[in-house]
Amino acid sequence: MLVKIKNVRVFRSLHGGHDCFRIDGLHQDETGEWVEGRTFVDPNMANAGNWLEICEVGTQFRGKTILADYVHMKNRAKGIYDADSRPHIVEIYDN
Repeated sequence: MLVKIKNVRVFRSLHGGHDCFRIDGLHQDETGEWVEGRTFVDPNMANAGNWLEICEVGTQFRGKTILADYVHMKNRAKGIYDADSRPHIVEIYDN
């Protein structure tokens, strides 16, 4: 699934006190509308390497949109992307 990543933010984990990433984006729902979604990446987890490029590019190119493919949904109703996805950057462009 294609996702337009709009924001990558660093925040302090409540479960360990270390820095983690919140990734906010837009994806198309069943009707083709763009709706909000998000995931959380903890660098201490094994799946963090899957999102490393997204986190680095997102913090380096603030204000730009990152188009990523191969993102899967964990909970469609809540708009949560699966942190076990293996996203690939397709394009980086201005908002």
